[in-house]
Amino acid sequence: MNPIIPLFPLNLVQFPSAITPLHIFESRYRQMLKDVMAADKIFGIIFRNDELLLDSEELPLGSAGCTVEVAVSQEMADGRSNILCVGLRRFHLVGYVEGQPYQQAEVEFFEDDLSLEDLSHEAQRTRNVFHRLLSVSRRLKGDRDDDPDSLPELPDDPQAISFIVSAYLDIDNSEKQELLELTDTGERLREVCHIISRLAEEYERQVFINHVAKKNGHGGKAPME
Repeated sequence: MNPIIPLFPLNLVQFPSAITPLHIFESRYRQMLKDVMAADKIFGIIFRNDELLLDSEELPLGSAGCTVEVAVSQEMADGRSNILCVGLRRFHLVGYVEGQPYQQAEVEFFEDDLSLEDLSHEAQRTRNVFHRLLSVSRRLKGDRDDDPDSLPELPDDPQAISFIVSAYLDIDNSEKQELLELTDTGERLREVCHIISRLAEEYERQVFINHVAKKNGHGGKAPME
């Protein structure tokens, strides 16, 4: 029998292992939070594209999402809450369950396909390029970039790396959803590395442009393509 979980449709894509802060303010989701905190602290987040769906429309069966566990919950005096969630497992919608003020759904969990492919090289390359992206992103924001210890630690597991970095990327949610639904770890890792490299090059180009602009266009060469 498939499990039934509370469902929280949001305009974001949740990944396993990724940490997500949420602000709970609608009355139906306040009730959902109360219920899950009294049970196993788990509910499902699923991407809802509000540009394509009307408020009354349900997501189609087969849509993919990810369960989360509430790690921290802070309730405010007016009943709203700030929570911190940790991504757990991916699922497909099997069917909706009526009877609660918030959505509940029967789901089927899925995992990446088993593979004997050695992804240690791809994982290390993704880690390196990710740190490069963070570094140039800080420079673009005008933050200091001279403390290597301030860079976040990524796990060794290639699948976990692919999920955590996917959650961080500043790309369209539809692209993130495609990464979530992939069941080939190697394919996801390589695609993520490609996206990071592209973003890092864009950020480095912008850093160079900002640097030249401060010099009124004097000095400096554009970064190599």
